[in-house]
Amino acid sequence: MQNWKQVLSAARQGESKYKLLVRAITVDIERGELVDGQRLPPQRQVSDALGISVQTVTNAYKELERQGRVRCEVGRGSFVSRRTSEKVATSMLDRTEGTLLDFSNARMLHTGEHDRLWREICRELADEPHQPWMHAFRPIAGLEHHREAGARWLAGLGLEVETDDLLITNGTAHAIFLALASLAGPDDVVLCEGLTDHGAIGSSQVLGFTLKGLEMDRFGLNPEHFEDMCGNERITALVCTPNLNNPTSAVMPDERRREIAEIARRYGVYIIEDDVYGPLLAGQQSTKPLRHYLPELSFYCTSLTKSVLTGLRVGYLAMPRRLALRTESILRVNSWMGTPLMGEIAARWINGGQADDLVQLQRQLLANRQALVEGALGDYLLGHHEYSLNTWLRVPDRWDTDALLRELRRQHIALTLPDPFMPPGSPRPRAVRLCVGAECSEAQMRKGLKTIRQVFEQYPKVHEF
Repeated sequence: MQNWKQVLSAARQGESKYKLLVRAITVDIERGELVDGQRLPPQRQVSDALGISVQTVTNAYKELERQGRVRCEVGRGSFVSRRTSEKVATSMLDRTEGTLLDFSNARMLHTGEHDRLWREICRELADEPHQPWMHAFRPIAGLEHHREAGARWLAGLGLEVETDDLLITNGTAHAIFLALASLAGPDDVVLCEGLTDHGAIGSSQVLGFTLKGLEMDRFGLNPEHFEDMCGNERITALVCTPNLNNPTSAVMPDERRREIAEIARRYGVYIIEDDVYGPLLAGQQSTKPLRHYLPELSFYCTSLTKSVLTGLRVGYLAMPRRLALRTESILRVNSWMGTPLMGEIAARWINGGQADDLVQLQRQLLANRQALVEGALGDYLLGHHEYSLNTWLRVPDRWDTDALLRELRRQHIALTLPDPFMPPGSPRPRAVRLCVGAECSEAQMRKGLKTIRQVFEQYPKVHEF
């Protein structure tokens, strides 16, 4: 704490002590003097050592938690935590190593059929004498026929929407960010599942709102906890993934969706629905999107990147009508408009049936891969669905989660730690994520799963060197 004391002693008149303390702790984290997972001194101890109030220390720790540099656990203390972007970078590989079997990225499976259709659409577009999608400067919301195709796609997902309530975005993550930016700022509290996509966590650090996780079971978020939070705090919004939650693969039943929508209506809480995986379930179940039950308070976000083609980064954002102008203006500031070329390709594939064909192909591929996982690791499955891009695996009691993944990396296999999916304050589960879209043959997949099984069943080393 010597560095902290020096920073505070050099404070100029009028400078905020809690901000100076935040700056001093941040410097120690960035220098590596405070490492990931290290427990910070108790607030009372810091207060006594630095001669400042406990409230000042509390405010500093809360700000560090909001920034994602610290996680505060009730009854345990405050711990250094790398930012979500850093966790994602180390937990999910941007680039596959040559000898590594990479189960860390939630990507769809790619085939020769995807390549064929992509080359075909590129030739078709290149031969068009008139190409308005390459000259478009307006409208910001998206070209009209792109939005019409988007509305048709959403209808296939169980949601009827007017084109005036629809924006073209650069993928689902972009849509979710626009929705959050339309609603939440530093004074707002946003809820999410206790395990949620890292994009929502990162958005909280950019936009400054407080993100809190809700209890979950095998069907998704707990409605009773949601209502309890709404009844005791001023909640602005709920971000959730009812279809194939990442990382647990939970699918929320229709009855629970109705219940959550009714709670949100009663307390005036907006819902931001991440349905990027919805196309993989379309026509396979009787559930409706949450927005179907609460259109006046719901944002609905989906895209084609997890079901049709990874690089086809086009998304669709359905908005509450009262916020349509505000959200469109934020899109204008954020990126001016969704990329028209991607919108054109998506529209042609939706209208021509290629998008549906590729979704059906993806379901078959995923079902085959998930069957392999179930056969090899069935007794370790915590979350699993035949059309999910990932599975959620229980860590054996004898293993430390981090040590388990390090051992797997030594065996040239990459899985994902739970950390990128944990909102601030959420308990760390003893589980890891395995994504089935790894670029490998079936034989390589079987071999990798066999290795995972063998490592799970081994006893770890007494000491790691």
